[in-house]
Amino acid sequence: MQEVQIILPPGSVIRDRYVVEDLLGKGGFGAVYLVSDQRVKGNLFALKEMVDSNRKERDRFIFEGELLKRLDHRSLPRVYRTFTDDIHNRAYMLMDYVEGPNLEKLRQQQPGKHFSLSQVLSMMAPIMDAVTYLHNQHPPIIHRDIKPANIIVPKSGDEPTLVDLGIAKEYDPDSTTTAVRRCSPGYGAPEQYSKGTNTRTDIYGLGATIYTLLTGVIPTDAFHRMTQLGSKEIDPLEPVRSLAPTVPRHVADAIHRAMSINSNDRFSTVEEFWHALNAHPTWRQLPIPLIPPADAVHSPVVALGALGNTTTRPSQNLQEPLPAHSSRKRRVLPILLVLLALLLIGASLGLGFWAYVTSHPGANVTPVPGHQVTRGAVSPTPHPTMKPTAIAPTSTPTAVPTAVPTAVPSPSPAPVTYPNVVGNYSGTIDDTTANITTWMTLSIQQNGGYISGYFTVGSPLKGNNSFTGAVGTNNYIQFTVKGYQGDAPLFFSGTVQSGGRMGGNYCSLDATGHCNPNAGASGIWSVSAIPPGSF
Repeated sequence: MQEVQIILPPGSVIRDRYVVEDLLGKGGFGAVYLVSDQRVKGNLFALKEMVDSNRKERDRFIFEGELLKRLDHRSLPRVYRTFTDDIHNRAYMLMDYVEGPNLEKLRQQQPGKHFSLSQVLSMMAPIMDAVTYLHNQHPPIIHRDIKPANIIVPKSGDEPTLVDLGIAKEYDPDSTTTAVRRCSPGYGAPEQYSKGTNTRTDIYGLGATIYTLLTGVIPTDAFHRMTQLGSKEIDPLEPVRSLAPTVPRHVADAIHRAMSINSNDRFSTVEEFWHALNAHPTWRQLPIPLIPPADAVHSPVVALGALGNTTTRPSQNLQEPLPAHSSRKRRVLPILLVLLALLLIGASLGLGFWAYVTSHPGANVTPVPGHQVTRGAVSPTPHPTMKPTAIAPTSTPTAVPTAVPTAVPSPSPAPVTYPNVVGNYSGTIDDTTANITTWMTLSIQQNGGYISGYFTVGSPLKGNNSFTGAVGTNNYIQFTVKGYQGDAPLFFSGTVQSGGRMGGNYCSLDATGHCNPNAGASGIWSVSAIPPGSF
């Protein structure tokens, strides 16, 4: 399907109600639009669209939207409704429109492209609380794509917001199969490439996000780390303190534990991770004057889940305020009324207390802390370390209590079946950077999810060498061919298909371990199994 057939132009009316005002983002499976509601003037929303001819995929999208509708947390966008357009193979999710720059954009504008520890912990406090809230649902909800680009600092001055809930899902400990649609390189946990996810998957994403915000460097992709460790080589993840020596050791240790390849080696809960980060919580004494740059506040990022690779552009119609009846503002009036009532009660108690003290000069009174109520999670004993510092000088520091999570037993490991890729393969490889097509062969050995072998390529390309990699239960395959005579390593990714076929994309890896066509080559590959003895 051509992109021109997918993207709806401004002025389009959806469901005889929502008018497309602008395009906020697009991807391989749909788009996100800024829309107005014809029934209630002056309201703007984000409308996420998924285009898929597969009815089951559209139904899954709607199911996830219904799942998200029940959430109510100050640092999560509110989902209002879902609906389908089966005639055009589309499904929709209407949610809060959150205007403001994301942390990845703000990071790029910082000196050294990173933040200070005090800034990072201040910004991440409400995000950690939001993830705890998700994990405390029954059953728990896993976000699965936590990264700086999915954390927005709202222009309205509200706390940072975690978006891109489109791939969030309920965690079923008894499930043996989990569909993995995508994860972001550098931030996705190893299990997202193979056996499925659990709540500790989000802990990896939180650790990788904090790693980037503190060091200015995106972590080495988990799959590359896994293949290197599987071939008995050292972990290629650069230590935090090597990149940012001023980061305290206990913080660096906590980040590395959160990013453990084995999920059982990570923290069991987000709260435990937060405790480790705040072993010496001196950061709350520092003011955080983090004001979004003027050129950044007009680049909104909203939830773009289930869209594949996405791109965003500045909107031309973003001067309007947030919807007057959005979930954030609807809750302001009740909160003010509650606060006013508490003040009146406090004043009455204070007068009574003063009268008592003046009449009993020897009395000793010990104050008892009261409960705090917040949108989202309610906790009678708020976590003292989950208090973010003000993001902007005009905002008032707000306590961020964390609900005490119900213990979620770790699921017993289920039998894992990997596709059998042992054997010899031959096919073609196309270097699109040089417009060269030639032959290639693979000889593969396998041990569970790990693979190794030898790669051969025809002239004029070069790169014959051994490789290591992995194959996932979802038929996803990746392997890295060692550099040939000083050339850059080659990274192959793709899928295992029926009939002994496999194929996908490949690229050269630069010194940081990321795909970079300038380091050598990139293109596509395709091979088929050949009978034994004819290799």
